[in-house]
Amino acid sequence: MLADACTALKIFPLPGVVLLPGAPAPFHLFEPRYRALAAAVLDGDRVLAVPTLVDPDEAMEPRARLRPLAGIGLVVAEERNPDGTIDLVLQGAGRVRLVEELERGRPFREFRAELLRDLYPADGVAGLQGDVEALAQLVYELAGLLPPESGAGHLAEAVARMRDPGAMADLVAAAAIGEPEGRYRVLETLDVARRLSLVKEEVAGVILLLSRGRTPSA
Repeated sequence: MLADACTALKIFPLPGVVLLPGAPAPFHLFEPRYRALAAAVLDGDRVLAVPTLVDPDEAMEPRARLRPLAGIGLVVAEERNPDGTIDLVLQGAGRVRLVEELERGRPFREFRAELLRDLYPADGVAGLQGDVEALAQLVYELAGLLPPESGAGHLAEAVARMRDPGAMADLVAAAAIGEPEGRYRVLETLDVARRLSLVKEEVAGVILLLSRGRTPSA
């Protein structure tokens, strides 16, 4: 389904937003062009990509420059509001590279895109076991520093059950990394060993801040 959608992929470009695979993300679409986008998505394959802008100041421009990689997701919930706006929940499902913009006379933008795959070492998942265990331990430590209502405990339980190292790194990054540049680094890293290292560094940094009595945003 995702590969088929990439022949004419609908996009919802946003400043400072990076959709990572494996996690849900809510969106509120209110501009006329994006109401039309949401209607087309809901009436079609329910697939949507969310590229981030090169320059947030271009957000209102019709052809704002886009980062080349984007998260692609499936609409798992929607609500059409009385005022005409539409709320969507996307479940991140993969990564794409935007290859060529298409001109099809629609008010929203579409691209021919390439669906990207994770890259594993020669010995496969087994070669990443140490990194997987280290990340799981960091998430467990993080859960111990945060209040129950943060959801970190549920994240630790989910991570403990996961067997796909790439998906694990994405899920933890979606939960623990709020800064757009950090999220984009994770998104553009197809090498799973490198992605695990990036996410471990980010989570370790959050733990360090919390252990010093500071919030991650401080």
